[in-house]
Amino acid sequence: MSTTVDLTPLRRLSHIEHFSSTRHHIGIYRCVTVTCRYQAASSLAAQAQLDTAKLYPALAAVVAAQPMLRVGILGQDSNEAHFSHVKEVDLRNHVSFKSLECESTETYEALVAEQQGWHHDQLWPELETRPPWRLAVLQPGPNMDRETQLADIVFAFHHSLMDGTSGRRFHELLLSALNDPPQPACSSPDAPHLLSFPDAPKLPEAQEDAIPFRNSISYVAKTLWSELGPDILKPRKVVPWHGKAIDFAIPYKTRVRPVDIPHEVVVSLLQACREHSATLTGLFHALTLVSYARQLPPDEAKSFAASTPINLRPWFGPKADPQCKDHLRCLITSFSHDYPAEAVAAIRRPEADLDALIWQHAKRIKMELVERLATLPKDDINGLLKYVGDWFDFWEKKKGKTRTESWEVSNIGVLPRPPAGASWSITRLLFSNGSMVAGPALGVNIASAENGILTAGISWQDTVVPDELVDSLERDLKTYTQRLHDAGKFGAP
Repeated sequence: MSTTVDLTPLRRLSHIEHFSSTRHHIGIYRCVTVTCRYQAASSLAAQAQLDTAKLYPALAAVVAAQPMLRVGILGQDSNEAHFSHVKEVDLRNHVSFKSLECESTETYEALVAEQQGWHHDQLWPELETRPPWRLAVLQPGPNMDRETQLADIVFAFHHSLMDGTSGRRFHELLLSALNDPPQPACSSPDAPHLLSFPDAPKLPEAQEDAIPFRNSISYVAKTLWSELGPDILKPRKVVPWHGKAIDFAIPYKTRVRPVDIPHEVVVSLLQACREHSATLTGLFHALTLVSYARQLPPDEAKSFAASTPINLRPWFGPKADPQCKDHLRCLITSFSHDYPAEAVAAIRRPEADLDALIWQHAKRIKMELVERLATLPKDDINGLLKYVGDWFDFWEKKKGKTRTESWEVSNIGVLPRPPAGASWSITRLLFSNGSMVAGPALGVNIASAENGILTAGISWQDTVVPDELVDSLERDLKTYTQRLHDAGKFGAP
């Protein structure tokens, strides 16, 4: 394996990549995870055990084709971090297998979620010489009855390498390679686990080089004043409910709670969204708002704020390298939504028309995002990250401050079905963010498989959000969506 002495520095991390590399170094954000359920065709159940003989060649092909899976990070303790050329990748350092002993589907699902939370909490070792990603193949033990072979593959990765959309895309590539086994040139039959890459990879360019951000003088001045101006000269801000304040001393433990929405219910949700000029992202924002408003007391939570990550791939500029456009990478920004006190109070009224309010907010979120998408990449916060000279000082100043957002809804979309007759398919995705110590108090992370279930992965830092609030959010998401499917309306809780 490579040593730090003979490592070749590649390009410097982009601003958004530094955003995550510094968070990892001080321990306040470790990774993103996208877990997919790989299901074997019934006729192959007897011989479909997913082992290294099947997985290593497929994984080797994906790693060989994706430069961001074969780089380390040099100087993560600085503002000058660079990616490093890792000449050898030993898959044994990245892949693990675990049998989850259980007797029921419910127990198995809970154990998968627990494992996902564990992966969120791990720091990346040997970051200079070992690419920061891992696969964990989880399979139910022999005591759980099942008709076909299945495995949940946890793909955990450092956010500097890629974003959630790339996490979904990784599974698409792995699934394709499993169904059409390749002959990877980077490994030998005698050592399929050891991959060799003597030549330095051509990395996707930095986000600020691929996306032509342009910011007006008024936007720059307003944003910098908001961030850097003295508080005594600013109007008093309305602080939304945000769980506990930012505290780096709280133990970093990520909790993950999956909410599975059956396919037939998803079909009803999509139809209803079309009828009300809304989207699933907006609808899940609205349902989270209603759940929070009805569970938290008015004197504790007068208002809320939330955010939606936005995939920046549609805004490649003319200078973007066409050979890298489809590579796994981090290309993302975010947009915030406010829920003022009067809007929250309207939901709490006993006589409130819940259906009308849910669709009102779902439609509003869609319109806000449509308007924002129409102006991108102009006046975007990512275009101002270059003004952050010292990221460690930036994070230090967050300590003790209130969070700006109550929750985040992140939707990485639908994973397509493989061709008919494929040996393996993916039937479920569980996507989640790790604990966002200096970000939103809770994440609602949406992903689905084509013609399969939709899963909303709720994630939060232990003790920052009360368990009772998560319990009620899980229950409400299930109840409201099922009620819409059964009765055509959300109705009263």
